Amino acid sequence: MTVKFLLAAGALLASTSAWAQSSPASEQTADDLVCQLSGDCGAVDIEATKDKPESRGFKLARKNSASEPANTATVTRPKAKAVSDAGRSAATKASPGRSRIMTTPARPVAGRADLQVSFVTGSAELTEAGRREADKVIEALSRPALAGKKFRIEGHTDSVGSRDFNLDLSKRRAQAVVDYLASKGADRSRFAVTGYGFDKPIPGTSASNGANRRVEIVLVK
Repeated sequence: MTVKFLLAAGALLASTSAWAQSSPASEQTADDLVCQLSGDCGAVDIEATKDKPESRGFKLARKNSASEPANTATVTRPKAKAVSDAGRSAATKASPGRSRIMTTPARPVAGRADLQVSFVTGSAELTEAGRREADKVIEALSRPALAGKKFRIEGHTDSVGSRDFNLDLSKRRAQAVVDYLASKGADRSRFAVTGYGFDKPIPGTSASNGANRRVEIVLVK
């Protein structure tokens, strides 16, 4: 009985580990990638609604109007009077039962994005979830804001294992992403591949932190 219990517990831990490897930390879209790499973020509105409690009263809608600056957002507030103070953003009072529009500033852009692709543990084989994330990259690269641009695909690992092994694994994973993108029609000449192993952990994290297992895309020109 004890042996069966230990085997069941081991299987549960293994399945949990595999799930963690294949699940990104947060949802990312092709629009997010375009925003992070090019700065073409548009505006993001948060619409508060009373009739959708399942979304806690908020609905996200991205604006892509080319006439709006990338780092600002415009707000339409029908039938509401704006009150402004120095150093503070405008606030409104909406009538009971009516929607209210608020905005959030576009995220800072540094020409770099985490692709959130995942791999089978210890290998350069993309998981099914990893391939879905890579498909978003293909969509982003087809957008006018990134047309003709070139990129560096960087592989990174945590510090578990030897330096040589991790350097090799990080480069193979970056190359696997490029190979997948090329198989879907992307121009291979747009990408350079680099593996850093655990030499460049995420700022503020230790090299052993699992969050450092990542592949990033960097705008070159």
